[in-house]
Amino acid sequence: MAAAAVGTLAVTLIPGPAQASPSSPKDAKAAAANIEVIASKLNNPRGLSVQADGTILIAESGVGKPGCAPGTKCVGLTGSVYRVKGTQQGRVVTGLASSAVAPTNPYEPISAAGPNDVEANGSGYLVLSGFGGGTDDRAKLGADAAKLGTLQTGSGWVVGDPVKHETLLDPDWVLGHPAGGEEASIHSNAWRFARNGRGFLVTDAGANDLVGVGFGGRTTTEAIFPDNELPAPGGAGAAPSAKEKKVLESLAPQTKTVAADGTVKVQSVPSGIVKGADGAFYIADMGGLRPGGSRIWRLVPGHRAEVFASGLTAVTDLAADKNGNLIALTLTGGFQQQGPPLPGKLNRIDIKTKAVTEIPTDGKLAMSTGLAVGPNNEIYVTNNSVGTEGQLIKVTE
Repeated sequence: MAAAAVGTLAVTLIPGPAQASPSSPKDAKAAAANIEVIASKLNNPRGLSVQADGTILIAESGVGKPGCAPGTKCVGLTGSVYRVKGTQQGRVVTGLASSAVAPTNPYEPISAAGPNDVEANGSGYLVLSGFGGGTDDRAKLGADAAKLGTLQTGSGWVVGDPVKHETLLDPDWVLGHPAGGEEASIHSNAWRFARNGRGFLVTDAGANDLVGVGFGGRTTTEAIFPDNELPAPGGAGAAPSAKEKKVLESLAPQTKTVAADGTVKVQSVPSGIVKGADGAFYIADMGGLRPGGSRIWRLVPGHRAEVFASGLTAVTDLAADKNGNLIALTLTGGFQQQGPPLPGKLNRIDIKTKAVTEIPTDGKLAMSTGLAVGPNNEIYVTNNSVGTEGQLIKVTE
């Protein structure tokens, strides 16, 4: 994620915690996960896509600007698109904008804001970049930052600019988020995009909305995702951990209100989007990374978005499998005051019954943010998505 670096977030792919033994060999086979590392040493890998021939494209947010002074935010041209095609793999687009605060601890991974999503576009590529602010914030970072937060071609032509849209309109002002303190009134961080006819739909995790991008770069507000009200045992004492705050920092600073009845309001933080087999778009929200706070919305263009599923945790991406089901990727099962975040999960959601079934991953998902389904129903995930030890893994059942 386009998040502040946290030392414990760079987690290598290791066996998960011991689990109870299945009652029979048949159960053991059913519960086993077949996980393969396809690529490694990726720089802050985020969203990905798979083409019909099995070619995989990964958006790498880069490492900011090499040589940047510790504790300083700098913009470099280290963002890229990584391609895996059969036995060949490597970067096919380089020189994309990447913003990062240089760590003060040399052992701390660099967390960058840059390319967040990618897909093939004819003979080239379409790349969506994250950011974390408004046009004034972007301008202060210099000329190299001009295309941060935009939907652009691999050659650099800007298709749409969610940062400009957020700066001019600030659509989620209607949700009543107070300005000042931790909360920036103008905050855009484009996360994922999907084609919608001849245009595109972009989830903006910072702005809590869905932005349409049409002809000539025209942008429209297609949906605004309201805050979620969750139980908060202990009332005001149920604050996110320091790690949780850092992970959220450049997505959507979580100024929250604890009501007298103990409920807490958290921002939606829209993330993954996919077009379902029924023609509707499904959009996930991260629910402030609170346990059980994520929702999946169903949107038929031209109509109001409605909650399709709820009770999930920290969903960062969505995909559709070849059977018409949704696949939801969880960033983490929760944060701990000590030690790394809990492993993430993959869940399959039946689009007709809404039944949720966990796909075994043996506890090996660590800060995973990107998700795609291949031509043979195999699942690809970007793992260890904070730092320079990122991975592309394949999950088969």
